[in-house]
Amino acid sequence: MLFDWGALSKLMADYETLFFLVLTALTFVLVGMGFIVYLMILGEREKNRVRAQLDSFRRIDAELVCPHSFGYLSGNPPNEPVPDECFGCPKAVECMNGHKAKDTNLVTGEDPE
Repeated sequence: MLFDWGALSKLMADYETLFFLVLTALTFVLVGMGFIVYLMILGEREKNRVRAQLDSFRRIDAELVCPHSFGYLSGNPPNEPVPDECFGCPKAVECMNGHKAKDTNLVTGEDPE
């Protein structure tokens, strides 16, 4: 006989609790590693989604052409109505202030360059 199954059976009976504890611990480790990898993949997907959205906002911003000069609203008299095309403009607040807002990273507060 090549292998003594009786000896293995006796060994497993002696260390049965330890065997199942080790097996359970390894299962938790593997599941935890899988969860971490899953979160990393989700993080990359979310980062790519946010970058794509930011790029689309930048493209829209670059395509936006004002029929008036920049700062028109800051020099507009208070009793005069605001032009209709200014209501949907994302630069309306900057135009009212008369200067461009500084483009900064909202998380770190640093310039993008």
